[in-house]
Amino acid sequence: MKKIILLFWVLFANTAIIAQEWKLEIGSNLTRYVFTNSSGNNPEYLKSSAGYHLGISKENKLSRYVFYDVGIVLNQYNAVGDVQNIPFSYQTNFLGLSGGVGPKISISRNLSIAAKASASLQTMYNGTQLVRNNYFDLSSDSQFTGAKVFVGYTIELSQKVNKQMALFTSFQHFDTNSFGKSTLNFIPSTISFGIKIGQ
Repeated sequence: MKKIILLFWVLFANTAIIAQEWKLEIGSNLTRYVFTNSSGNNPEYLKSSAGYHLGISKENKLSRYVFYDVGIVLNQYNAVGDVQNIPFSYQTNFLGLSGGVGPKISISRNLSIAAKASASLQTMYNGTQLVRNNYFDLSSDSQFTGAKVFVGYTIELSQKVNKQMALFTSFQHFDTNSFGKSTLNFIPSTISFGIKIGQ
């Protein structure tokens, strides 16, 4: 966790001079767990569930039309299901770095749309599984622990309010793309709303 925070500050220090806007966002993740067992099968008892998304980042200009951002994210990736009429649920909280790069195009004087290739490095800091009325700690479960690399894309629509502020909404889709005989992939889709402050 300390390495992730240190990496953020290194990235921030290198981009602060050319930074254009702070971005603050809040939203909701709808996460699908895709579990592949040791036999190569994909059980279908896991269902998508919602969780929160929070982010703070700084957006920088690479060229007239290309922008990139880097920041810190806090996410909740949850799932529910049942096996032989036994209900269970997962609730996991992740913290990490996130960034993206891509073009931004003006639709009108104050309205713009951006499409970015995105990636994120996150680690779980808290996680529990509820089975019937019993909670189990996931901090020692290898499927959940350790750094997770998420890759995907982000579509963002921004509306300028004035010269220093804009409102935006975005859709982001990620996949951890883990491979092996027994793996768990997190596939969250996120809808966010936020504010940009800067030049």
